[in-house]
Amino acid sequence: MKDIILTISILLAVGLGVVVVCLAQKAQKAGKSLEEERYSRMVAEETLQKNDAKLTTLQEELKDNQVKMAKIADVLEQEKGVNSDFKKQYDELNEAKADLQAKLDVVLQEKTAAANALQAQVQAQPATPAASPQPTTTAGH
Repeated sequence: MKDIILTISILLAVGLGVVVVCLAQKAQKAGKSLEEERYSRMVAEETLQKNDAKLTTLQEELKDNQVKMAKIADVLEQEKGVNSDFKKQYDELNEAKADLQAKLDVVLQEKTAAANALQAQVQAQPATPAASPQPTTTAGH
């Protein structure tokens, strides 16, 4: 009976050894898997932090660019106002030029008409003989 108990004990010990080895391998695999998961999470967290920093930087740049765009829009609106003022002044100058050109044309026509009238008047007058020197007489001669 001792042999049977010894055999059973040995079989139990070997079986328990095999179970322990199997459990140790599973625990090692689970530990390795857990370590890989932790590493993956750590890498993901670092990547997330880097992306978060980039996002913050990009948001700040976006705000700066929006401020710049608002300033540019303000300047553009001011320039539109200035341009419309210049256009108005240009149109007024063109109107003044046209008025002056019309007045100049009228004055030139009047001048031409006056010159023609003067020439016609000169031609209408009879030709007067040229003044000839009158002989001077002396009394005693």
